[in-house]
Order: sequence, then C-alpha cells, then structure tokens
Amino acid sequence: MLEPCAPVALGAEWSRGAFGSVHVVDTVGGRIAVKRVPDVPGHVNRELETCVRLASEPHPSIVRMLGYWHEGTGVHTTLFLVMEFVPETLCAVLARLEASGMRMKTDRMSALVSQLAGALAHLERIRLVHRDVKPDNVLVDVRVDRLVLADFGSAKFVEPGVPSATYVCTRYYRAPELILDRDLYSTSVDVWAFGCVLGEFARGGPLFRGDTQVEVLASIIRTRGMVTADDIAHMPAHRTEAGDVPVGPRVGPTPWSKVFTRRVGGRRVVTSYGAWYERALDACLQWSPAKRISARALVLLLEK
Repeated sequence: MLEPCAPVALGAEWSRGAFGSVHVVDTVGGRIAVKRVPDVPGHVNRELETCVRLASEPHPSIVRMLGYWHEGTGVHTTLFLVMEFVPETLCAVLARLEASGMRMKTDRMSALVSQLAGALAHLERIRLVHRDVKPDNVLVDVRVDRLVLADFGSAKFVEPGVPSATYVCTRYYRAPELILDRDLYSTSVDVWAFGCVLGEFARGGPLFRGDTQVEVLASIIRTRGMVTADDIAHMPAHRTEAGDVPVGPRVGPTPWSKVFTRRVGGRRVVTSYGAWYERALDACLQWSPAKRISARALVLLLEK
C-alpha cells in the first residue's frame, strides 16, 4: 500500500513536465526519485488517487511507488511522490541511438515493448487510461532490459458513456478520436500511443509530426490512409456539437517499407524490424477504436 512518509531533502532536478518536476535523491538504502507536484488552479490532480490504486495492485512494468507527503495548505499545497529510480527515459535511449546512426537490436526492442504492452494490459483491466504514453514517460534500465511506465499525472479511470477531456496526450501520440474531439473514448487511446512509440524504434523519431493537431492528422492520413465514415461512427461523442468530420475516398496506408526508409551513407536502408513488427503496428494504429487491438491481445501478439 502507498502510505504517507517522512519528507526528504530534494536532490538535483532530473526532469520537468507540464505539472511537476522529478528530483533524484540519494539515501542510505539507495537512489530514489521524488516527483514534486504543485497544485495548479483549474487542474484536477488525480495523481495521488491513481498511485494509491496502482500501489495496491503492483505490476512489474509500472513504476513502483514508495510513499508520499504533502507540504503547504489550501490552494498552495504541493504533493511529493516517492518512487523507485530508473536511470533513463526511452526517449533518451532512442535519441542516443539515432545520433549514432543506429537502431536498437531486435531482441532488446522486443523485450522492452512487450513489457510496455504488459503495463497497458494491466491498466486496461482496471479501466485506467494513462493518457500520456510517450517515450519521455517510459523509463528503462538497458543494463537488465527492464522497462516501466511512469508519470500518471494525466491518468483517469474511465466508465462507458462518461465523457472525458479530449485535449490530453502529447500531440505526436494523440489518438485520432482525441484529435477529432470524440469524448467517449477508452483505454484504446493508449494502444494508439503504444503504436506511435513502437514506430519510433524503426523511424528514429515520431511517426506523426506536426505543429498543430491538424498537421498531425494530415500526417496520420499520409501514413495510414484516409479516415472513413465507418471509422468515425466508432468514435462516439457525448456532445452533439462535435458534429460530422469530412471524409474522403478510401485511400490505403503507405507500406511500412516506405515509411521506415532512411538514407545512410548515400544509400537507402529499410529499418523495419520485419513482418511481426509491422503486424503489431497495423493492429495498434487503426483509425477506428473498434478495430484497434486490445492491450491484452497485443501482449499475446508480441509473444508470437
């Protein structure tokens, strides 16, 4: 169980996000991480509630919570979450490989993404949507090929028919239903984000770039083909003003062999990890949430 603990002096800032910062602390028992989460006016902070639930049902691929404390009173309260320390983000690892003109070896990549799929299957079972799955929020220890999902500041427990905010998830990893303001979404938005993360191992960077949501949507269309009326029908919305979304003639997806092509030393090299990898991408990156693979089924697919 996650319980209150004695405050500790914060060490150097390790990372910073939209709603807090993470600090490294060296203790007698080893290195830990402390996330500092100030109260932000207008922001509903569910992180402690979420972490308490996760600590009651721990999963090996979800960052381990060790305790918490509060400082301040009223609107000036700050939450401090104590967690295990994992040395790197997946973002940093992939960026280092890309800078060296390399990609991660197949066995290591497969081991890591299988762990991430396992974490999402656990969240799917308890109906918790992470809502910000991205390489920055995935922690890894490549010395032992271990991965954990972290940062539950945007997470929310969802129920069928209950609307949720759609302006969530970092833009490059935002599922189509979120971009199209369909507010009755499910844990399948995390599966879409997983597919985006999976693609970065071969692409060397985000699959769907754009400075705006419209640009990201255009990037998705170029890669995955045109959205159809049937796809839109499976993106329910609570608000009637969500309206219709223009769709065009059916255009198929771009072959992954073209998506994952780089120029290395004056020649073009295909960086895809092969058929099994592309099947997983196809299963995750479906326009329609109804056609998107579940996280539980994704775990089984990656085991084959």
